[in-house]
Amino acid sequence: MPTFHDPLADAAEASEALRGLAHASRVFDDPTDTYTVFGDLTAGLRSLRQVLDQLANAHLAHQGRAFDDHGNHATGAADALVAADELHQAGTLLDQAYDRLSAAFTHSGRIAWHPQPTPEQTAVRERIAAHLDGDPATTTAQAGKLRLAVWPDTPVGEHHRYAYRITDTTTGQELEGRDLFTGAGNPVEPDRALRDLATFLGAAGEARQYALDHPGSSPENEGLFPAWVAETAHTNADALAELSEHGTAESEPAQAGRRWISVVFLQGADADQVLDVIDRDGTDAAIEHLAQWDYGQETTEAALENGYVYDEPPAGALDRVVTAADYTLTYDHAHGHVALLRAYDVPPDPALQDAGTVSAREAISGVGSLEHSIARGRRGPTARAPQAPQREVDWFAGPTRSSSSAGRGLSL
Repeated sequence: MPTFHDPLADAAEASEALRGLAHASRVFDDPTDTYTVFGDLTAGLRSLRQVLDQLANAHLAHQGRAFDDHGNHATGAADALVAADELHQAGTLLDQAYDRLSAAFTHSGRIAWHPQPTPEQTAVRERIAAHLDGDPATTTAQAGKLRLAVWPDTPVGEHHRYAYRITDTTTGQELEGRDLFTGAGNPVEPDRALRDLATFLGAAGEARQYALDHPGSSPENEGLFPAWVAETAHTNADALAELSEHGTAESEPAQAGRRWISVVFLQGADADQVLDVIDRDGTDAAIEHLAQWDYGQETTEAALENGYVYDEPPAGALDRVVTAADYTLTYDHAHGHVALLRAYDVPPDPALQDAGTVSAREAISGVGSLEHSIARGRRGPTARAPQAPQREVDWFAGPTRSSSSAGRGLSL
């Protein structure tokens, strides 16, 4: 029981209580109990904030009695001042933690927990199991020093959910989670889930690199995973990019005679406008809008002339890819670009293989072959597609972002 007057005894009891809570909260038989625990933790965090301030004040109030082990008062007083400042900094960070906890508390309070999975969820899970030949076994892949594993978990609404395990093979550290949501409607293959997991890890690695390049910054995706995972993802970025683009199995050969031609590629402020449409009205609306820059045979001839022909739609590691009929839309909120491609069926032609096709990474980053770059710069008035939309078009609603906007990030 708390004494309310002995800080030594109450601190020891608080430490023991938190250790007990950490052990007891490993499993919740009834998820409704989490709401009560949320409330107690929120109150405890407020009290902890007060304790930090009071510890800092104690160091300042008794600074005159501070000495080091050799009896030097100046050194002891300086350490007391630094300790008080660090305690105040910790309190400021704790305020941020309290805000996040309060937000989680609010969202948790909106959940109506069901005692068992709904029949619809059970049916979806059975379809996934059937799609996987009835074997929900773990699927693994190696990306540099990281070993990734995924396996089907209970769906949530229309979204499929995979559980996952991330292992650093050099240190043995492991992280498990159940929040890998991927796909909607049709069952999702394990290889797709592994690619999505690799994409999220790649985003965390990029955030880590940005933080190293810009000390004191707070990249949007730095909280996706614990620090050790982000650091390992940063050091294994190339292997993760390869996994996220190509998966664990060899890609199926392209359909005979089918290629993809570029209709339009946008970046900067123009792309931000289309990304707003995607967020507001969905990908179908974005495809319908961008399709107005498809001039049929003119677009096809311009793509063939300039080398914008691909065996597969070019997509970067963080791109989202959506196909509707003969169109494929690729977009990346983090880097601010959008592309629309159209399927093009032709008889196999060896010359087409040398039409300046570049990899997805090169196509997105603009570091393809010299001939491809020159052709891209020579697109003249006769090649009416792809072209950026004009500023006066008022099809879009909502504010316009600048090309340097950094507010967009991954929605993982």
